[in-house]
Amino acid sequence: MFRLSFFTTLVALAVAAPSGTFAQGAQSGPIRIGVLSDMNGIFSSIAGPGSVHAARLAAEDFGGQVLGRKIEIIQGDHQNKADIGAAIAREWIDVGGVTAITEVIGSAVGLAVQSVIRQKDKIALFSGSGADDLIGKQCAPGGFVWSFNTYTQAKVTGTALMGRGYDSWYLVSQDSAFGASIERNLAQVARVRNAKIVGTARFPVVNQDFSSFLLNAQASRAKVIALTGGDVSAFVKQAHEFGVVAGGQNLSAMMVWIQWVHALTAQRAQGLFLSSSFYWDMNDRTRAWTKRFLARAGFMPSMTHAGSYSAVKHYLKAVAAAGTTDNKKVIAEMRRVPVDDDTASGRVREDGLLLRDFYLFEVKKPSESKSEWDLYKLVSTVKADEAAPSLAASECPNVKR
Repeated sequence: MFRLSFFTTLVALAVAAPSGTFAQGAQSGPIRIGVLSDMNGIFSSIAGPGSVHAARLAAEDFGGQVLGRKIEIIQGDHQNKADIGAAIAREWIDVGGVTAITEVIGSAVGLAVQSVIRQKDKIALFSGSGADDLIGKQCAPGGFVWSFNTYTQAKVTGTALMGRGYDSWYLVSQDSAFGASIERNLAQVARVRNAKIVGTARFPVVNQDFSSFLLNAQASRAKVIALTGGDVSAFVKQAHEFGVVAGGQNLSAMMVWIQWVHALTAQRAQGLFLSSSFYWDMNDRTRAWTKRFLARAGFMPSMTHAGSYSAVKHYLKAVAAAGTTDNKKVIAEMRRVPVDDDTASGRVREDGLLLRDFYLFEVKKPSESKSEWDLYKLVSTVKADEAAPSLAASECPNVKR
């Protein structure tokens, strides 16, 4: 049975204290940030505990306090279930004094938490959710999308590869809202770039056998065979078994984290195209931050971990600039103050999306790799304004017309 896990003492205080007590305490007690994630399941290596470490690094950048108030980082396990995620978020806000929720791996959980913070007029910093609706028709004044979104993943990979002459694509598409969104966005990019989607095969959400899909993709002679979601490891392994890459076709996956590539090994993953907003070896700042993260966590950071650090740091910077944790004032500062840290730079626009550059990478050949985690080579950079969906077509109610 699922149990909400928070502080019993806070529950007792919430029941016993007069309503004015918490209103006063809200501006005097600790600034409490909740990392809501998959702490033990299938996404825990790319999210979960690493995002807790990342958030604590951000708090350390402020000496552990802002406005003279201690920063507390707490964690919750949503178990990849939307109802559990929403219940934890609601308890944290109603009882626990949480001022912001961060990470929230998984689109379904992200949308459920967005609904809660919209109702409660609170803040969520999504470094692990990328559903288009988070910045679209289900946007919220306090909802911020930091690391990726489905439009951008399709746009960056599609634009960069189609622009380099990879003009015929076969989509191996997960039969889900996420897969459908990627599929739709890739088709839009193809129309603009005069490329063709020559075929599409859809597979169930839980699937590890790609053999029939890969055979059809090979027969299509498409230059790129793209996986829109699902088990990247099984897809890549089977593609190599069928000689897809050896036969001259290219592989791309719309959502890939470096931990998955590392597990696959460069021998198997070489030649795979992917997009990301973060790679540890991009420059001196990312390398320095990765060294710091590694010393604390004991493992390498993912795009999600870097996003959690950046989002929490920017939130705390906004609190300091606002001189308060009042949500409306903090939200205004988050949009006003540029984002600039060791892992990200850009600005937050009115639908909550962090406008930032994205990168197309290719997994290196083993002979090109100089160390265990030297896995990516940069193919191209897609600038922030080009990578992001147009505000003119936005369904977000916060966007001014």
